[in-house]
Amino acid sequence: MQNARQKEAIDFINKVVDFCVEHENGEVLAGWPEELMQLLIGYHMAKDTFIVEQDEEGHIQGLGMWYNCDEKADWSFIENWEPDNKDANGIFIGFLHANSTELFKKITRKFLEVCPEAMQKKIIMMRQRSRSLKRVESNHKLFNKILAI
Repeated sequence: MQNARQKEAIDFINKVVDFCVEHENGEVLAGWPEELMQLLIGYHMAKDTFIVEQDEEGHIQGLGMWYNCDEKADWSFIENWEPDNKDANGIFIGFLHANSTELFKKITRKFLEVCPEAMQKKIIMMRQRSRSLKRVESNHKLFNKILAI
């Protein structure tokens, strides 16, 4: 990530890092150094588990990143940098934010285009509750609810 020969890609990744820091409220990536966030974003870009939406000026308006994993996965899956398993029965939503409901729906639609198998898998997320991370599970009904908003 420190090689300046790919300046455009590094600049884009840094823009995504800034968006994540601005919108994660100290709950998702709290304490992560910038270099680790850059690596995380590059990792998701490389494995096609990354969706970003930008406005006409190139400002990021929404972002989604996910992992293919076992339905029992929790935050340790991310902390331990475990490899994705496309054949696993779970999808771990690692980061999802949009600046509007319509954009949230657009990102969800794109996610389902890129990852249609999510409709048959357990959906896993982590939520900050009472100062601790809580594992939340769902299924395809979550996507139906989002798209119906």
